[in-house]
Amino acid sequence: MSLLRIATVDFLNARPLIRGFTHAPLSSRVRLLSGTPAQCAHWLRHAETDVALIPSIEYLRIPGLRVLPLMAIAVRRQARSVLLFSRVAAPEIRRVAVDQSSRTSSALLRILLNRRSRHRVDYREMEPSLGRMLASNDAALLIGDAALKEDATGLKVYDLAAEWYAMTGLPFVFAFWAMRPGAILPDALEPFLESKRLGLAERERIACEASTELGLPAHDLIRYLHENIYYDLGVEEMKALWLFYHMAKEASLVGAAREVAFYEAPAPAADPAPMGGVQ
Repeated sequence: MSLLRIATVDFLNARPLIRGFTHAPLSSRVRLLSGTPAQCAHWLRHAETDVALIPSIEYLRIPGLRVLPLMAIAVRRQARSVLLFSRVAAPEIRRVAVDQSSRTSSALLRILLNRRSRHRVDYREMEPSLGRMLASNDAALLIGDAALKEDATGLKVYDLAAEWYAMTGLPFVFAFWAMRPGAILPDALEPFLESKRLGLAERERIACEASTELGLPAHDLIRYLHENIYYDLGVEEMKALWLFYHMAKEASLVGAAREVAFYEAPAPAADPAPMGGVQ
């Protein structure tokens, strides 16, 4: 049997969800691809992977997907890793450079600036380099580890999750697992739930490993994984997601808002009836 293909983002905030797939014993049961949020969506759209951790907005752009329940990358109040760095106050923003790997955060930014800026805002996708992005733009959107590491001295900084919470009083769902049409999960949800359980139990270790890699204090990254990011997809998160989808539709960022279709494990086969009828 071929290995299940799984695509995930290479950000610190995704590591608790994928911990089981990067370490034994689950690592031997999957083929793991790692890329940007935009790449994960691309791979899933073109059936180059079976399951992907996709930006939540991409569910509305890729037909036929099913979402794996109970798991997401979500934020209740502040993300700390989805940041708009600006040389001017939000109402005066006219030109924004957007991290080209972003999808959901880019859509959220457009929704927020539609309500905050006094001007028509022009958006330009760029590689995530703050200096180059701000050289010819009023503001720059960085996501993931690049946002965590950036020095914001002298700039105004807007946390998009905090801005969303101030507007709606709801959490925000940035990403979740989705599977392509026709994909089969040999062990249903269990490997994904087990990977999440392992990751949540090892957040301190994950943060310490990332500390050297990112050049950031381990205690700061531990706080980030415990206090800023969480990994549930429940009633409040679905309420927030539905509102986000409607706002995205109103802003002409997607063609239509539609209900989320969840993956359901196949029912076990019924035991065959005994030969000879009822005894």
